[in-house]
Amino acid sequence: MQPRCSLVPKEEGNNPMKALVNHGARQWRVQEWAEPTLRPGDVLVEVAACGICGTDLHAYKGLDVGWPLPGIPGHEIAGRVLAWGSEVRGFSAGDRVAVQPLLYCGLCEDCRAGRVNLCSHLEFVGGSLAGGYAERTAVPARGLFKLPDSLDLSQAAMAETLSTPVHAFNQNVSGLLRSVAVMGAGTQGLLSLQLALLAGARAVAITDVVPRRLAVAEELGATLVINAREQDPIESILAMTDGRGVDLAIEAAGKAISRQQALHVLRPGGMAIFIALGTEPTPIDFMSLVPRELQIRGTQCYNDDDFALAIELLASHAVHVEPLLTRLPLADGREAFEMLVTDPGQAIKVVLEP
Repeated sequence: MQPRCSLVPKEEGNNPMKALVNHGARQWRVQEWAEPTLRPGDVLVEVAACGICGTDLHAYKGLDVGWPLPGIPGHEIAGRVLAWGSEVRGFSAGDRVAVQPLLYCGLCEDCRAGRVNLCSHLEFVGGSLAGGYAERTAVPARGLFKLPDSLDLSQAAMAETLSTPVHAFNQNVSGLLRSVAVMGAGTQGLLSLQLALLAGARAVAITDVVPRRLAVAEELGATLVINAREQDPIESILAMTDGRGVDLAIEAAGKAISRQQALHVLRPGGMAIFIALGTEPTPIDFMSLVPRELQIRGTQCYNDDDFALAIELLASHAVHVEPLLTRLPLADGREAFEMLVTDPGQAIKVVLEP
């Protein structure tokens, strides 16, 4: 499949820009690179902010995610419109936009069934296509969402991240919740905490091993924060619910132990939604799961409606992301990734700003 836009090194093109380029495991560096070539359906975006995702971190550490090398990652993007191709309508210079980076084909069986997040031929801005760790990026126009002037662009870069737990709630939750447990107080966990409160939960417990994350969780309204190094999460959550268990558990840590804990803290008939990726094998006690009619759900990314709702939640401040953000210049991009590898507890969500 021919790429929608191309990026070439400085010596092969004109008008160079700064970009954080992936040359392989822990071989990422900021360098000059030619800006993208606009195709007829593309919009050229001046990047204002691009968040670091766990998938980006996996790629930095050398996990094979199938991205071309060298390449420019970064898919949590917000910025301003600079120019557009001949087939594009509806945009003006200076429009503030967020990028929905999943470009689905619209023709495969899953797309036709409305499951565009499961598209068989998915392209990915910041993966198979050049992304936002650069001063400028070219994005197919259908992947852009306009932003209200009131929304800070670094906060708007969180729309992509927020869309995943929004999708999890939209797909699986109906009616008000009484109680929720969130396993892991990283970015996805802290966003899920806030969505649980919006869904009416009167009691929300959250676990982690990093004190700063737990402090932010308490600031954001958690009923119970549990340091899993000091307290037993299962005992603590069951005590919060007088022994019955929670309606919903969100697993946002990607660890075998937290997956098992998510199932153990459910009430009969309760649901566990698994958001986080992780390679650890996880034994499941079916003698506990089957008689209690527990529900286990995976969730994969989001659709356009989830993305639009995420922007609304950010713009209305129904979901707060500022306490999660650490803003760093793009020039320090490699150092930011090294920090997240060697000392991840120091930052919850790093956003690179060109």
